[in-house]
Amino acid sequence: MMAIDTFPRETLDPARTTGLILCGMGGPDRPEAVAPFLRNLFRDPLIIPIPRLFAGIAGRFIAWKRAPEVRLRYAMISEDSSTPQLPTTRKQAAYLAEKITQTGRGTLPGVAMRYWDPFPDRTVAELMGAGAMQFLVVPTYPQYSGATNGSTIAFVMDALERITPAAPVHVVPDWHLLPGFIEAVARPVIAQLTLWADEGVDPGECALLYVAHSLPESFIRKGDPYLDRTTATVGAVHELVRKVLGAAENGAWLDRVTGGSETRLCFQSKVGPIAWLGPLITDEVPRLAQAGMRRLLVQPVSFTCEHIETLLELDIELKAQALDLGIEDFHRGSALNLNEIWLDSLAGHLIDEAFSVEVDRIGPEV
Repeated sequence: MMAIDTFPRETLDPARTTGLILCGMGGPDRPEAVAPFLRNLFRDPLIIPIPRLFAGIAGRFIAWKRAPEVRLRYAMISEDSSTPQLPTTRKQAAYLAEKITQTGRGTLPGVAMRYWDPFPDRTVAELMGAGAMQFLVVPTYPQYSGATNGSTIAFVMDALERITPAAPVHVVPDWHLLPGFIEAVARPVIAQLTLWADEGVDPGECALLYVAHSLPESFIRKGDPYLDRTTATVGAVHELVRKVLGAAENGAWLDRVTGGSETRLCFQSKVGPIAWLGPLITDEVPRLAQAGMRRLLVQPVSFTCEHIETLLELDIELKAQALDLGIEDFHRGSALNLNEIWLDSLAGHLIDEAFSVEVDRIGPEV
């Protein structure tokens, strides 16, 4: 398991062109890509904790078995069985690079994915060809886990060390308490709860669930910080929610909402028979419905853009389950996407973390 302090954090020179590599899981861009995407995913020993010798065999078997179903699932959110993750991430990288460049630190945008195109070798080569002399590596996972951030960053670092071993590299391994991130996640919660309160909705029929991607419990027992960091994110988000609703004199109303006085964190996307972090949101919704909840707000806290786990698992499947159980009003807060509050905050954080003090530009770069 890749520890969070494993990666380089060299100070970058503001007078040199920086290649920003925004990196994430990736996803299929066409129906034919589903099987190889799954094969790459499930042969990663940091995802499926089995001996490396058997990882390739296991990955091929799981991909062969699951690809037809997964292809159909992607087709439910996109005509070409693709994920919107890559185009959104490209726009996020372009926005961040422009914001950093505006401060006099010339930065080029790049995107690299762990399990499907574009892979880091291509991204690094393209950035170097455009003039990048140093690199800033940033994962799209807010909360660090060795299985997500760690695996993805290590994949990017392998490419950098092979292609340009002398180039300075600064890695920002996660940003789970970034102020703009907390505000961006809290805003849809505040908006929907305020709407219910102002409409005079009975808070005893309302519930708020925060949801994050699950992880095998064994990872946490081995010291992975994901659960602690996710819990910290949810705590900070809900503290802001309570502050804003309290200032609007809706604090007493919020206290009567299930999940209003104390946070309720659930998980999604469990795979396989081993024990994963819970409670699963698909188990929690029936309990809420049985307890008389008729309005449900679900807010993801671990996704920077919409993809199959929000557009299908939450918007289609979870919503259908909730409505079938008697919940009449279902809402899902958005992922971050192109939220400028988050992106501006992250750009400032990257500048503060990665770069030395401003230096005067005298003549061309050397």
